[in-house]
Amino acid sequence: MDKFFEASTKRKLINARQRIDAITTMYDMELSKLSQAELIYADVVNKYRQLLIESATRELYGGRVNEDFVRASQTYAKKEILRYIKERFNIEDIPLENVEIAIKGAMHRSLRVFEIVERYKAAIVDSYVKNNARLWHCSPVSGLTSLNYTIRENQYLNEIVKGVFASSGYYDLTNYIGRAVVGGMIVRDGVVIYPDNPFSRIQHSKTKMELKQPIYMYSVDANGFVPSVCLELQHGTKENGDTLFFPDLRFDDEWTIIKPEVPCECEEITYIPTSHLKEFQVLYRKGKVDLDLGSKSRDEARKQLEKLIKKGKLGYINQERNVNVYFQTNEKNEEVNN
Repeated sequence: MDKFFEASTKRKLINARQRIDAITTMYDMELSKLSQAELIYADVVNKYRQLLIESATRELYGGRVNEDFVRASQTYAKKEILRYIKERFNIEDIPLENVEIAIKGAMHRSLRVFEIVERYKAAIVDSYVKNNARLWHCSPVSGLTSLNYTIRENQYLNEIVKGVFASSGYYDLTNYIGRAVVGGMIVRDGVVIYPDNPFSRIQHSKTKMELKQPIYMYSVDANGFVPSVCLELQHGTKENGDTLFFPDLRFDDEWTIIKPEVPCECEEITYIPTSHLKEFQVLYRKGKVDLDLGSKSRDEARKQLEKLIKKGKLGYINQERNVNVYFQTNEKNEEVNN
């Protein structure tokens, strides 16, 4: 029984996402009523946390964390936060030895911001758990009866978690199925790029894209999990030309629980619905292909991908299945520069 791909599962997860989007808008509005100073102080605190975690995770996976490295990480974070403060907020330099005092002061001045963020997280939990009992984790490993903890940063690099990760994003999880087959993926602006083709060359159905190998979707009880969230500041401009900062809360369906393991139920997945192509453009590499999409605009990225598809360096699943074909790859419509 394909429980994950049942219409009722998809509907519940998408409805949950819509409710959470409404909650996000409500709390963004509440944050926007705070002073600009409070928001700026909160932004500095968040950035400092991210810098500490960014530097710490460089050694985390190598197992080489020690006191000397922690001190070096703190020095790196202090230097970077000074540069960040100066560049973004045009604030005078703060002596390096005073950074910790400055951060503590910023935390004190932004207490109301983080209190609202905590209430936002609680509202997400309350809304989701009331309507959805389960969260999901995708893996190429079969036969698990529990999910064990990992130690890694969350998706926003604002916390290192020693616990279990799960997701409530229907479309993300569907993309993760392909990632579990081939070991990686890039996602940007509705485009998914896999390092290899996750799908079998032999397709027996128009409604299903058979995978090269089975993948396993594990569901867990949502109770006890907390959402990974992020508060960012976006730039605006007042009528007088002064910079205006406004809050942008983010939650992208990642959940964590601080436990060594959680019981799970397993479902074997052997396909992805062809209808998924109506939501994403799905590509895969054919051999070694250098992609530098992060530094390109959306239009520049489109032109690069169209060029690589035409040259046969990227496979294009939408085109192969003739569903929601977006990229123009024929001679007549070629717009890229060689």
